[in-house]
Amino acid sequence: MDRRRVRFGRGGGRGTAAAVTALAALAVAVPAQAAVTPEGAAGGTCKPSVTILQSVPPGTGGPDIGGYGTRVNDIGRFGLAVGASRNVPVYWTGRRVHRVPLPEGFAGGTVEAVNRYGLMVGTIRKAGETRAFSYRPGATAVTLLPGGGHAADVNDRGHIVGHRDVPDGRSVGLEWVGSTLRRELAVPAHVRVAEVTAINNAGRIVGHGDGVQDEEYGYNTALLWSADPAAPATELPPTYPGDTYSHYEPSEIDEHGRIVGSYGFSRHDSGNGTTWAPPYAEHRDVPNLGERTQGSLEDTSPTTGVSVGVAWDSIIVGPWPPETAPPRQAQYWPGSGPMLALPRLVPDGHSAAYAVTDRDRVGGQAVNAAGMQPVIWNCASKQAYLPTVETP
Repeated sequence: MDRRRVRFGRGGGRGTAAAVTALAALAVAVPAQAAVTPEGAAGGTCKPSVTILQSVPPGTGGPDIGGYGTRVNDIGRFGLAVGASRNVPVYWTGRRVHRVPLPEGFAGGTVEAVNRYGLMVGTIRKAGETRAFSYRPGATAVTLLPGGGHAADVNDRGHIVGHRDVPDGRSVGLEWVGSTLRRELAVPAHVRVAEVTAINNAGRIVGHGDGVQDEEYGYNTALLWSADPAAPATELPPTYPGDTYSHYEPSEIDEHGRIVGSYGFSRHDSGNGTTWAPPYAEHRDVPNLGERTQGSLEDTSPTTGVSVGVAWDSIIVGPWPPETAPPRQAQYWPGSGPMLALPRLVPDGHSAAYAVTDRDRVGGQAVNAAGMQPVIWNCASKQAYLPTVETP
């Protein structure tokens, strides 16, 4: 997985009639299989199921340590999905997998997001170097984004966000329009950017960083940028100067300005999903799944308030010894009430959810007898369930 933190996300978009030409180009560029009506789409029949997408052949990419290099990161229109397979960037039309062409010398990477019109963004890598890129289905080459080491998200207006690392250990947040760098994301003088993760169609951007209290103490802080290119980031609550154990990491912002992400308390290796909503005066903790003591929210749908992520367990507070804990599981939160589980492919198999759409489709990864697979849960709300207490 290419993200700097081990996250267990992107929303792709919604849009305007201004890109009708681009949409037509997408329909021509991808194979005819892409025109199949997705399950759950208007006019289609929503049938609960799990679709296992194709993977690139064994040996095509690099070692897939932990299976994190095989996953669906985002779901677009017309059967298009994006992500990684065996550590190389790919997209799918229906179930069929397509490799994103890599420039000479680059060996792997991932597609992080796709917008309404098929514009994909992500990160590719070679020894000692990562580069942010954009790509359209069927193109013969990627477009390298100037000054960028990582691209995390794209909205329907073609605005792309990401960051680059600098030698002093900081990162610089970036926004591009098409292939042109629009701005370096401004921050208050005492804040350093760690990661930029998402943008919505209003141009609001989220990420996280570190607040510097003095030479000895600092704290982690969630960040929100407005569409104003000159405005510095706002720190989202809570901020605890001197608290080096708490970490707040937004992953996505929807079209209403609602932000989802994850809270982690490193002292106990525990955490949960968390949300912020306008006017951002406070945050809200989200319940963990059943008896699990760790949880994340990796994505939220554009308008419905549904969020998805991953549930697992602390190696410090349990509730099970690490060697006997149940595997990680994809989780689904309707926006209120308890956290729900999404079904595994096999009873003892890892699963994780990284993307959710307004049409009730969830993308991620799951293990079956053949290993880690990129998957989509169709009609996810009809498959989500409240788990009984698991036993290791």
